[in-house]
Amino acid sequence: MTQSNEQKRAPGRPRLNKEVARGQLLDSATKLFSTKGFEETSLREIAADANVNMALIKYHFGSKMDLWKAVILKLSGEVLEINDFDLEAVQDSADMRQLLGELFDKLVEMTFEHREFSLFVMNESIQKGERFDHLFELLIKPFHEQSYPFIVKGIETGVLADQDPEELIVMLLSSVSYQQAAPHILSPFSSVTKDETQWKEMIKHSLRANFIK
Repeated sequence: MTQSNEQKRAPGRPRLNKEVARGQLLDSATKLFSTKGFEETSLREIAADANVNMALIKYHFGSKMDLWKAVILKLSGEVLEINDFDLEAVQDSADMRQLLGELFDKLVEMTFEHREFSLFVMNESIQKGERFDHLFELLIKPFHEQSYPFIVKGIETGVLADQDPEELIVMLLSSVSYQQAAPHILSPFSSVTKDETQWKEMIKHSLRANFIK
């Protein structure tokens, strides 16, 4: 009796739907690129972590750089949600103070939910190049564009100190991202990093106390 093709197939990794395999590759690439860095991560590692054949990386993405760019594109769609805060509804400084507090809280929640965002921002901002340019266009610039009107309004209403709004946006992004990217800097001085809920609340309080009047 002739064996079917399925029976003849050598044991190994299970066959996956192509889109499932693509998703697993993106998840593994996100984890490895963000924690180990682009240069230190091999395509073989990514394929092994995703439990798929390495040939599928070329099939779905082409090159290592194209896979990295696909990771950043996916991440931008996850973290850069259009916020539902309404500047037009702000009537006075009390309204603005509450809105900015909620905006800062949302930034903290996002960085805890997507630690890879902070890792990419900190790791790839060290020097300029193709990866930084791509990261800037898909993550940093959109974050700036979303935040800018709120920061300017906060300064105009006196809720934020009179300062350069561009500098403040970069300061907010870097201060929150740095804590998520390098918690080992804080952990020798405070045990708060062991309790995620407490840590989040501490950062939220610090942002309000240091930036909002």
